[in-house]
Amino acid sequence: MKIRTMAAGIVAALSIGASQAALASPEDGVAAWKAYAASHPEVAPFVDAIGSPEALAIAKRWAALRGYDAPGMLATAQLPPELKPGTVIDASNVDAAWLKPYILPALADRFKDSAWFGWKKAVIVPTASYYMPKGTLEQTEAAKAAGTVFNATADGNLLTPDGKFALATQGAMPFLNPKNGLEATWSFVAHGIANDNLNFNPITMDVCNNGGSLERQYKAELWWQKMHGRKDVAPYGDIGGMDGVVEAGAVYFTDPRDVRGLSGVRKRFADAKKEDDFKVFVPTLKRTRILSATDGQDPLAAGLELIWDDWRAYWVKTDASKFDYKIAGEGWTLGFPHTGHFSEAAKREGSCAVDTVELELRPVWILEITDKTGKYIYSKRRIYLDKEFYYPVANEFYDARGNLMRVWYDSRDWVPATGQAQWKQVAIWNVISKRLTWLTMDSRWKDLETNPTPSLFDVDQLRDYK
Repeated sequence: MKIRTMAAGIVAALSIGASQAALASPEDGVAAWKAYAASHPEVAPFVDAIGSPEALAIAKRWAALRGYDAPGMLATAQLPPELKPGTVIDASNVDAAWLKPYILPALADRFKDSAWFGWKKAVIVPTASYYMPKGTLEQTEAAKAAGTVFNATADGNLLTPDGKFALATQGAMPFLNPKNGLEATWSFVAHGIANDNLNFNPITMDVCNNGGSLERQYKAELWWQKMHGRKDVAPYGDIGGMDGVVEAGAVYFTDPRDVRGLSGVRKRFADAKKEDDFKVFVPTLKRTRILSATDGQDPLAAGLELIWDDWRAYWVKTDASKFDYKIAGEGWTLGFPHTGHFSEAAKREGSCAVDTVELELRPVWILEITDKTGKYIYSKRRIYLDKEFYYPVANEFYDARGNLMRVWYDSRDWVPATGQAQWKQVAIWNVISKRLTWLTMDSRWKDLETNPTPSLFDVDQLRDYK
């Protein structure tokens, strides 16, 4: 089904919900999850967490800022009655008329293809309220109270009213209700990792071939750090020596043996004219390569469907001279719930198939980022950007000929009491080559304030990590 048809069919339901959602409470989402837990007791830890006083307090403040929350929007949306918690989706009903507008075709196809990356069944879970950390909340509240107006310039910069680079000087969300594609993109970029620090030990990457067999498994440690506007994880404020740097990511491969020691560091500068500091150490060559922005289109390692520009789902520099940004529609779509702090949203059958997956209805803007140069790996990205969380429910990546190439779904390791998030599961599949990369992350939450250390963002020190 064409996305324009999908968007046209559901935009009316959203317009009603958005105007009345402020009257709703995040407690409505908690009540729905409690009712669901009566027959699915395994979700009880997540329900208790989203219903805690700490979580509800943050959720209500975010709802007041946005003017809506997802449970409130759902309460007023005109949706098919079959789209209710507990409904099971499988090959027998995945093509049903009531479901088609709310499930992406590439996701629906997984229930119909048992030969490659087949999914047996999905269960619809209630719609929760997701939000970013308390530190981001406080800075956004302060910016709104001060009447701060951020400026997304045509030359690819995001500036504060006094002309400073916004993401290199403060931590407020710039556009809570984006009016166009450029503002929506900046909201996604500002979301970042929804945390100040990120630390995985390990991240496991299963590579599956077009025969549905595990071809290779990589393991790596991965770190990420937000450099400015830090209020949730020490050190607070700014990271020393990182003036002008928005954030940085680092990865060190530990397995398999022939790639052990492969490591990379990428630092993002706020200035649109300044290329990333992007370096990779290749142990087989015993040398460090300095990479350009175009190298971000390469896989992290051989066989992976994950490229450097897809770190944290999207890490391309905003540039209106090279890309066109637009909101192509809005609606509801099914995606993984962010329950990863308590359980896995998807239960796999082996490494290369899914036995059962939970799916949640989410309100989204359909953000399209189109390449204007004809030189980028993707002619277009279609990002289903969550209206609460400012993070994708799903991603579609199109090749140079305009054909759907890759699809991305993930579930976050999200902590309701703080709003902080890391990752739990990511599924990236290539519908052309029929290859899959499945990522499973083990988040380190203990001692997050002291790890990562500054040395991890220096590739010459990272190469000697182990």
